[in-house]
Amino acid sequence: MKSKLALLLALMLLVSVFFGSQATQQPDPTQAGNQPSTGDNTQTPTPDSSNAGDNTDRVAKDTITIVTESEPETLDPASANTDAIALTLGMIGDHLFDLQADGSITLGGICESYEQIDDVTVKFVLKEGVKFSDGTDLTSEDILWELSRLKEAPRSASNFAFVNAEESEIVDDRTIIVKFNQAWAPYQNTLSTGRGTIVSKAAFEAMGEADFSRAPVTTGPYKVAEWIPGTSITLTRNEYYWGEPAKTENIVIKFIPEATSRVIELETGAADIAYYIEGNDVARVDALDGYHVESGDAYRYLVVTFSMQDAILKDARVRQALCYAIDQELLVEASSDGLGTAITGFCSTPTAGYKALDPWPYDVEKAKSLLAEAGYADGFTIDLHVEPISLYEKAAEIIQSMWAEVGVTANIVSSALATYDAQHNGQFQACIRDSTASEISNMLIIYESSFGSRIQGNDDWLDGKLLELRTYYYDDPQRTTCLDEIYTYLNEQRYSYPYMNMPINYAVSDKLEGFEFHPAIDHIKHITDWVVYE
Repeated sequence: MKSKLALLLALMLLVSVFFGSQATQQPDPTQAGNQPSTGDNTQTPTPDSSNAGDNTDRVAKDTITIVTESEPETLDPASANTDAIALTLGMIGDHLFDLQADGSITLGGICESYEQIDDVTVKFVLKEGVKFSDGTDLTSEDILWELSRLKEAPRSASNFAFVNAEESEIVDDRTIIVKFNQAWAPYQNTLSTGRGTIVSKAAFEAMGEADFSRAPVTTGPYKVAEWIPGTSITLTRNEYYWGEPAKTENIVIKFIPEATSRVIELETGAADIAYYIEGNDVARVDALDGYHVESGDAYRYLVVTFSMQDAILKDARVRQALCYAIDQELLVEASSDGLGTAITGFCSTPTAGYKALDPWPYDVEKAKSLLAEAGYADGFTIDLHVEPISLYEKAAEIIQSMWAEVGVTANIVSSALATYDAQHNGQFQACIRDSTASEISNMLIIYESSFGSRIQGNDDWLDGKLLELRTYYYDDPQRTTCLDEIYTYLNEQRYSYPYMNMPINYAVSDKLEGFEFHPAIDHIKHITDWVVYE
């Protein structure tokens, strides 16, 4: 085992070099269903800002620069299926509900109140005076229009399937009654996500979908000022923001896929914050003068997925064989430089509803036997798609070598998700992806037929069970029974191989005030308080 680990670690060094050359009623906190730790690992306290009120002799920068791993494909909430999209939307937009760092769900800032009238009816009253970034008023019509659009859009339809727009009612400009087709337990969590970002109906219709997706008109503290493809997005203060104006005028989000290159941005003083600090770079950043790392448990977990519709992979024996061929201990250790934690369940461990199952054993001979039984004694060749992110690329190289031991050739394709999707007409085979959803039914939604992407769901029984799960509110014992049935089925069918939880690591300038750790990178709060003093 040690010799194998040494060989794989050596391989990872070569791979990293190669790839170096993404009355007001408050919500019930139990509906969030998540209580991750935010400081029990290696979190470093934010520098003392007790004297922040006396800024007479200090000069604040007018721009804060963030470096992150990938560029968003779009900024249309209806297509917000990646963190790259959602984290930018979180800075320019608002939601009906907000996910807090402790896992609780609170009422969004644009709302004055809400009332859950029954299992299928919720009444919202919007805060008076909220305006979009173009100076027009937010109204109930915008809310209903956006919910209707999200229900129909291909990349959000599965998340908003329970919205009953036809029977929902606009009471007045600030009051709306939203109806569901049936009980919808995770509605608060879903409405707090990037897909739930509220946008202007009038601006969308006037600009058209293509232009709107590059500079959406929203109600958040910032708005898009410039988007340089492949390089950066610049946000500038929204002068019509309903809350306290942001302390810093501009935020620049730079896209740098290679992790080591993000650290170089810190070393040269070109960035104030770096997201997705992984592996050995954590210690490297902590050693830098003027920066520190804030780390903690996160909702992020990594998983190998198999298409339900692929001619080869639709055979359960093949999927099981590919799972038997993976040495999870080696994969986790080598791909994450020891930072990841092995998992045996079908979601991240901090998520309410996580259940540890018996580990899927590493058994090369069993894998070969199953492949022979399925008619592939001589193996086969498939694509293994990953986005161009080092954590995925490392894992792909390791899995490629493991599958080769059982005669399977994996062609690693490292490209943007949208690029591969377009080039292959939406058809996938195997993929490595992460999931950062914070509620169990929203995590498991990747297996639904209506979700489409990567796994390409095609299992009627599973579709029915996953929809059923969302109808049980969190205090209903039937929810636990349904979830257990889903876990057992997924473990047998092996549409995926979940293998690792990853902590979140933020590299933060010691001069940055107002930054608060959040276990979901696309839900960071209080960015209006961010300020860097020279």
